[in-house]
Amino acid sequence: MLRQKLKNMPVNRYIDMGAFLFLAVFPLLFTPFRTELMAKVLVYIIFAISLDLLWGYTGLMSMGHAVLFGSGGYIIALSYTFLKGVPWYMQQAGVEKIPALFSPLLNPAAAFLLALLIPGLIAAFLGTFIFSSRISGVFFSLITLALAQIFELFVTNQHEYTNGSNGLGGLERSLLGSGPLSLNALYYILFAVVLLVYFFCIWLTNTRFGTVLQAIRENEARLTFLGYKPNRFKIAVYVVSGVLAGLAGVLYIPTNGFISPTEVGLTLSTLLLVWVAIGGRGNLTGAIVGTILINWAQTLLSEQISDYWMLIMGIVVLAFVFFLPAGLIGKLISSQYARASARRRNAELEQKEAC
Repeated sequence: MLRQKLKNMPVNRYIDMGAFLFLAVFPLLFTPFRTELMAKVLVYIIFAISLDLLWGYTGLMSMGHAVLFGSGGYIIALSYTFLKGVPWYMQQAGVEKIPALFSPLLNPAAAFLLALLIPGLIAAFLGTFIFSSRISGVFFSLITLALAQIFELFVTNQHEYTNGSNGLGGLERSLLGSGPLSLNALYYILFAVVLLVYFFCIWLTNTRFGTVLQAIRENEARLTFLGYKPNRFKIAVYVVSGVLAGLAGVLYIPTNGFISPTEVGLTLSTLLLVWVAIGGRGNLTGAIVGTILINWAQTLLSEQISDYWMLIMGIVVLAFVFFLPAGLIGKLISSQYARASARRRNAELEQKEAC
């Protein structure tokens, strides 16, 4: 029975197990420098999974998802900064004390909750406005693109509070006000969070809610005809995706120690789309594999071929778009399904011939 279940398991679940095993032993096999890079990739995996819920399962391509990531990240970064007193850039701007608006950020636990709540509220407000107006498809993508540009400009212009384009740096490696964490301790905390997010999304996508999301992606008009209200489901999944993106932003701060306006705008949003598209949408595995592959390809190519690595990455991305539009994992899943269908047809033909 167990052997049959394993045999029928989708190929992407085997890849998930292999990827998580590799991530679990990574600090034991590689240098601290490589481990630090992989810790950042773990954060990006959570971010990519949040987009896969929205784009892969529901068919809503957000081109401004970094707004949700960056809002969570900036809240935590400001909290870390304010805990040390009034920062120097605020003093240079003539601000002598921390404004009352930012006083909740002096409590690390409150800052953590706000860093999850605010991205969720942004997603809820934006989703309600967009989906209640029956905006979808490319128009949804264009609105989120504009939002990313506006939010990046807003963060840059609030120089007295965000240090503008210079960003916020020197942020310690700690969580919820704890003392400084070792690199390995932070890595395994991030790994545990990735596992929790992954299993939560596996559960969510296999519920009735997840089935409705996939029905929205495939044929929203038919779902409406059956009596469902797709807008409510789209708003709900946007909020869940926003909270997960905010969580990734929270974890990015102790991992990277720095955040700037580029982490809330179009640059990171575009990179995120590339990771998910190359890995494959709508299966979670693609978000994980694509994030790992592209980030490490960028790192290794930039080390070995410093002059031409961006050109090579561009060619690779174009090749995937033209020859593997379903992504790497999507292609593997469809190949497995085609082989299983062929075996069933052959078995049916043999049974008919025997009769």
